[in-house]
Amino acid sequence: MFDSGKFVSVGDTNLFVSEAGNPKGRVIVLLHGGLQSRLDFIPLAKHLSEDYRLIAIDTRGHGRSGIGTAPLTYRQLQDDFTVVLTTMGLQKSGVIGHSDGGIVALRLAASCAVQPEFVIAVGAHWVLPENDPTRQIYQTITLEKWRAMFGNQISIYNTENPDPDFGKLFTAATRMWLDCDENSYPGASVKNIRCPLLVVHGDEDMLVSRQQAFDLTEQVKGARLLNLPFAKHTLLEDMPESVFPFLQDFITHVTT
Repeated sequence: MFDSGKFVSVGDTNLFVSEAGNPKGRVIVLLHGGLQSRLDFIPLAKHLSEDYRLIAIDTRGHGRSGIGTAPLTYRQLQDDFTVVLTTMGLQKSGVIGHSDGGIVALRLAASCAVQPEFVIAVGAHWVLPENDPTRQIYQTITLEKWRAMFGNQISIYNTENPDPDFGKLFTAATRMWLDCDENSYPGASVKNIRCPLLVVHGDEDMLVSRQQAFDLTEQVKGARLLNLPFAKHTLLEDMPESVFPFLQDFITHVTT
């Protein structure tokens, strides 16, 4: 799954886009987390593939996508995905975004550059205040620690990427996580979101607090919150069979 695909130009680089699932089904765009790739959606995609047409995009610098010359920011990723979705005629698709992908999904919906049918944001910050404990994690994580935890992912990246330089990507990603200007987290702009929003949070997520997820839900009119007990930041990979029924219920309710 997600082995084949095509490249879409976003100006200074090309993004890899892969498709799976039911070609006649409702379209769902999958946006993965930081330093990951489209492949991390496979556990969930196996549950979605019977009913939905799935479009998985590798973020610039990740998976098979080139990193380009522009700085890695959430605004840049928003612009990249806007180009891809517009080029493919998918501006009104549903979006499931995990972590960084969820942050960008929130920015996309708030920008009105595209009009998602719905957004499911999983383990995603909408703001990251200076006193948020997650900043300490981002400030102290090192390439060596990441390599020790996710060596297999890095090996896949080195095999897939057209110009692999994980050290460069790691530095760019951690800088993006710590940014706090208008090009970073969506912040108050989430109030502009008009499409149905489901905020999904794992109660044992070490990066995104329960309060963060609750506050995001309160910011967006009509948003729903799914807080899963005993679930971690990687809940889509760890327990897709438990998450899927809730996602399907949400999608069914907001698209019928």
